[in-house]
Amino acid sequence: MGKWASPKHAQRGLSLVELMIALVIAGVLAVAILATMAFGVSRDTQQGQIAQMNEQARAALTLITRDVQSAGFLASSTQSSCAVSLAYDSQQSPNYVPQAPISAASQAASSTLPLQSTPPAYPLSGQSSYLAQSLLMMAAPSASTFFSQSAAPIYVVQFGTTQSGNGQGSVSSTQLPVSTLVLNSVNGINTGDMVQVQVPMNGGLACFRAPVCSVNATGNGSSYIDSKNCALGKQYMPSNGYRDYSAQLPPSMGTLTNANMLHAKLIDLGQANNTLQYTQYWISEQSPYTAPTLMRSVYSALTDKLISNQAIAPGVQSLQILFGVVPAGSTIGSTQPTWKTWGNVLPTDTVVSVDVALVLRTLQDDPSYTAPAQITIAQPASGLSSPNAFVPVPTAGFSHRHFAVYTEQIAMRNTLWNP
Repeated sequence: MGKWASPKHAQRGLSLVELMIALVIAGVLAVAILATMAFGVSRDTQQGQIAQMNEQARAALTLITRDVQSAGFLASSTQSSCAVSLAYDSQQSPNYVPQAPISAASQAASSTLPLQSTPPAYPLSGQSSYLAQSLLMMAAPSASTFFSQSAAPIYVVQFGTTQSGNGQGSVSSTQLPVSTLVLNSVNGINTGDMVQVQVPMNGGLACFRAPVCSVNATGNGSSYIDSKNCALGKQYMPSNGYRDYSAQLPPSMGTLTNANMLHAKLIDLGQANNTLQYTQYWISEQSPYTAPTLMRSVYSALTDKLISNQAIAPGVQSLQILFGVVPAGSTIGSTQPTWKTWGNVLPTDTVVSVDVALVLRTLQDDPSYTAPAQITIAQPASGLSSPNAFVPVPTAGFSHRHFAVYTEQIAMRNTLWNP
């Protein structure tokens, strides 16, 4: 017969106190493990944001570098000798748009950028006007398209008052022409084309864009183009013709006169939107973008119409540009460039390089990180000071975001030019 085990030898279980202690220890371990996992996930998220920011910045600088190096491509056939190049558009504010191979504009709060009808609403009011700038370049996107759409010959404005009938010549006895130019030839010029008129002035050529409303013959057998009496003329020709362009010229070039217009040259640019194009980089924080976003906009340089709009990189806190210039006539490569913001580049300066600075921030807070009060950008040369220098970028409102600075110094490849 089997024997029952003695009570003193029975297996003893956990007491309630021991069980509670075990549960507390397990809970503490679980919390520690979960906290470690959460920290790892958060760290991975932040590292992912930083990696994405770096990738987007590199891609943006690659695009900007390509466009800067292309600035002036084939536009040099019409622009390289222009000391000042202007286009008028009644639908733009301001009405006069610079047509240099490359230029910049301050994206000050509530200001309207060239080619845009509404302010971009960035940066906020009270911030430095140098914090965000717009970079504008002009080039032909395709050599074959440019040559197929534009006429190769250069036409000469050659008739004076006594040679032009009914006031339709390049000059009149009392004022500059309102709407017409008499040419040595109009072969290849068609109604609807855009042309560039190159006028000799003090210190170089003043170049103006003009539309072709009609191509006609005067009573004495010479030919002329009308640039006013059509819808294109109402939009793209100043109300007082070339006389209105005179007020836009720097004083050093003198006053535009009838004598200047005589023997000016005219180049036909055709009428296709893709003959010559502007490429503009700027920062937008308008809907649908919830963070400041670097934009790349493409416009026709003949009509100023928007062709495409592309978001390049979110989180771009600042876009700044400095221009490396040397005095006109200097030996390129042996003269150290002086760095200037666009507003201080002179007509006598030759632009040889461009320094672009991007400051990006991550899109989400990192509670474990505190950013410095401002982000400093390395200058392209020592001794630079405001306004001809990169300005620090404040981090107010984003103290728990990661920031990074990216700079690229780009040599002008297609043309060396005077602004």
